[in-house]
Amino acid sequence: MKCRTPRILLIALGMQLSFLVYQPVFAQSVDELRRLDELDVACVNAREAKLSVVRRQKIEECVNEAPEARSDKKSRKDCEAYWKDYGWTRRYGLAPPGGPFTDVPECIRAFEARQQYWTR
Repeated sequence: MKCRTPRILLIALGMQLSFLVYQPVFAQSVDELRRLDELDVACVNAREAKLSVVRRQKIEECVNEAPEARSDKKSRKDCEAYWKDYGWTRRYGLAPPGGPFTDVPECIRAFEARQQYWTR
């Protein structure tokens, strides 16, 4: 049986050296990713501000709506549970966020910045 310890040590040493050589690149990437995350947070906050207004309206409509012939009137709790995530959809990859109010300037900036980052 061969001893693998020298091979493992050489691999570990090579990895450490590569991190030292590419450290400025990693730092730049970390700063850029942090900036992209900040843009995403700004987008989420801008959308949530607009969505919360619409969500409150939908909940009020739901509570005050006349019950249908075969159903009971819905409680505020039921209406809030139904409308709690209105406007939020999940997308993957480079697709723009889905749902209403994705055209606010904060979201457009965030999407374009991510697109530029991934297509470099």
